[in-house]
Amino acid sequence: MSLEACLWITPKIFDDLQDPAPGVAAFFDHHADWLADRPVTIVFCAGNGDHVLNYAGRDAWDQRFDWARYNCFALAPGGPAAATRAHNRDWLARVRDGGERSANPYSAGPMFVLSEQPMDYRTLAGVYAAVRAEAERRGLRVSLLEYLEPGPEFCRSEWKTGRHPEAAAGTADAGGHIVPGVIDVTAPLAADPRPYAAYPGGIAAGLLAGDFVAAQTAAFTADFGLDGILLGNQFGLVGFWHPDNAPPLTPERSAGIERFFLRLREAMGDRLVYWMDTYWRAEVERAAWGMTDAAYHTLDAVLISTFAVLVERTEIVPNLLSKAALGGPRPLLGLDFVDPWYWYRTYLDDRRTYLYQREVLAAHAGSVAGVSFFANDTFGHFVPEAELAATLEAVRKADVQEWPSGGGENWP
Repeated sequence: MSLEACLWITPKIFDDLQDPAPGVAAFFDHHADWLADRPVTIVFCAGNGDHVLNYAGRDAWDQRFDWARYNCFALAPGGPAAATRAHNRDWLARVRDGGERSANPYSAGPMFVLSEQPMDYRTLAGVYAAVRAEAERRGLRVSLLEYLEPGPEFCRSEWKTGRHPEAAAGTADAGGHIVPGVIDVTAPLAADPRPYAAYPGGIAAGLLAGDFVAAQTAAFTADFGLDGILLGNQFGLVGFWHPDNAPPLTPERSAGIERFFLRLREAMGDRLVYWMDTYWRAEVERAAWGMTDAAYHTLDAVLISTFAVLVERTEIVPNLLSKAALGGPRPLLGLDFVDPWYWYRTYLDDRRTYLYQREVLAAHAGSVAGVSFFANDTFGHFVPEAELAATLEAVRKADVQEWPSGGGENWP
């Protein structure tokens, strides 16, 4: 079977959010060779998933929410204008005047807003419908997922940083500033009288954050007719990027993490649950973060994170092999090109890691069920055709090696 292609897109590809059809058609045209004769999954990243958590139900489709319309959304004291000025002053001093080429904020770039177009749930439903219609017109079967990020990157996060900061135990680097806002699924929520799709009467005090996320995600995907969700950035495992950042592991924390994944699987039914991992092998995820085999087996696919700005290159192969050995979720190997939320371009800025990702695909194709990549950059442009074509050749060579592990029941 040909490898699955899991492509991520954001609203930045649209000139007019009220008329997404031309942008969707352009996406399908640009990636036509990638989408033919293989399972296709499209992950639409409207923002950072806060709109999923805040969603109040079908009667609230005219409610607006912030979307990922920024390059390098930065949070800092003093409000958006102060954050923008502070970040850009630091960027100019370090990158332009100081010549920095590798660390933050070089990779993030300056902060600016690409579009002032408003987004609401009715508009978002129109985008989903446009993707469905174009796929049907071309005779393609496409699984459509929404993205849910645990932290405060990419745009404003009302639920994580305003409504329920008591559940946001972790921190993240948002535009070069370390800020709170990463959901701890084991944390109890404070009472909240606002209506939610899964809790129209509001949230009772003590409801676990993971229970809320599971029910709310299922309600959102059902209302919008989506095929599932992609949980980003090690969702459920607090302490980003390195095992030393994980909180002290207790049996209670591990049980709470497992509870979240089991509740999500139950709530989602036969809808897809994809999960982006920690960048580390399964043994480390179990020992440091408290991930469990039962939690892994709730997943339909796991994204083997390889993004060059963060990955330990020596972990890529061990991580891939450990996830392939789980006997459950399909391993999707991450391939870098560009980033839809930051300005760096991996095929130019870290060519060594970029090529290494493709070498790993060639050498370990039998352990890979699919590949995943960001299909648009921070300006809303698609990956250059030459880079896409060269990588597709590597994927086609890998197609001949069948992944032997079977995988989740909900193959796209």
